Amino acid sequence: MRKKPVLLRYTIALLILGASFVLSGTAFAEEHQGKKESFLSKARVDITSETYLHIYERDIFLGSDKKFAPLYEYVSADAYDFWGEPYSLHFYGWGRLDFGDDTGSSGTGGDISSLYLQYLAPEANTQFRLGRFFMAEGTAVEIIDGAFAKSQFKKGFGAAAFAGVPVEQSSSATDEGNSILGTRVFYAREGILEFGLTYLLENGNFRGDDRKEIGGDLWFRPSGPFELTARTIYNLSTSELALGRYVVRYIPNETIDLSVGTEEYGYDDYFQSALNPAFGATALDFTDEVQSNFILLDWKATDSLTVEAGLQTFDHDAADPGDADRAEVGIRYLMDGFVDMLGASVVSQSADLAENEYTEYRAFGKRKNGKWDFSLDALTQRYTQAISGEKSAHQVVGSAGLQVKPNFRVSGDLRYTKSPTFKKDYAVLLRATVDLDNVTGAK
Repeated sequence: MRKKPVLLRYTIALLILGASFVLSGTAFAEEHQGKKESFLSKARVDITSETYLHIYERDIFLGSDKKFAPLYEYVSADAYDFWGEPYSLHFYGWGRLDFGDDTGSSGTGGDISSLYLQYLAPEANTQFRLGRFFMAEGTAVEIIDGAFAKSQFKKGFGAAAFAGVPVEQSSSATDEGNSILGTRVFYAREGILEFGLTYLLENGNFRGDDRKEIGGDLWFRPSGPFELTARTIYNLSTSELALGRYVVRYIPNETIDLSVGTEEYGYDDYFQSALNPAFGATALDFTDEVQSNFILLDWKATDSLTVEAGLQTFDHDAADPGDADRAEVGIRYLMDGFVDMLGASVVSQSADLAENEYTEYRAFGKRKNGKWDFSLDALTQRYTQAISGEKSAHQVVGSAGLQVKPNFRVSGDLRYTKSPTFKKDYAVLLRATVDLDNVTGAK
């Protein structure tokens, strides 16, 4: 996790950046319209607040009981039309206050997940971002403090580039890079094809080297019912293939969706920047390589009945955890009556090691009555080999929600869990969500 002084510096810098754009937008409006109107009176601002109170007590095997009551607040805000139509400001952040035992290193916590200025040009699919933001471009999926630019040129060709400081939002002490930059060139034909090549460099000490990757991504849908997606990442630091994922999707009509695919990756190559040296004391084999093959089916048998099924294999080079095969089938049935929807699923996994074998059963139902909605979800897992002396785990969750107003909703969950980790775990989760669209009243 980023050290607090560093995070504080970037947080202050981003807040100053946002304030400067607010002031610039106000000056722009006053200069060009001759009216001394505030930024908020010119902009359209949408705000969403989500408040969670999570109350739970855990009876831990061979440990002391803990009583937790963290209060979480998540706020997102988006401002549009404050400096001309192409510009917008976006914010998302959260905070935590513990009323019981500390859930982290202290009784409070929080972070600014994103705060950035965005420019979307009306032509050429051009966009710019400046600040802290999440970015998924080709094979690069990152959160950075920095800048991003993308544009599509004539005849379908385009390019994107990004640079800044990587943001690590993990609770582990994973090493973090000092800087990150990358670029992607691509070719796209709307509705038919997109192909891109991505280069990424993250400067840091990740198991003795920088993180350097080159990747290719493909999406192709010809005129028939087939769709092909592919992602390949080659790790230039380890000189090995980091990831290969290839999926063929068959959609002959609105009732059938069938996917067949394969995926392979190496721990040391794909997770180079995520693997923590602390794991070295465990049985985790950094040199392990994995290949997974899968078939997934979503079939709408009737207007009321949907069937989901899947088969997946996991082949590890390492004897531990070894290989495994997983099969699952589930149904969802829509009804008219006391219950609106019922569902059930069964999952079975066989493996080389008995400790990785289990069977899972799940049943759930939902009902909506006016402004109220209710759900009940029950799950049980049965293990071939006992874990901490227990051969099963159980969880039941009951939920209720009330739409008080179109933009105000309250809901709550009551959960009971009994597992090898916890002898018993009761939890209450209360939520309140407020959506405020166009809070300034701007037109």
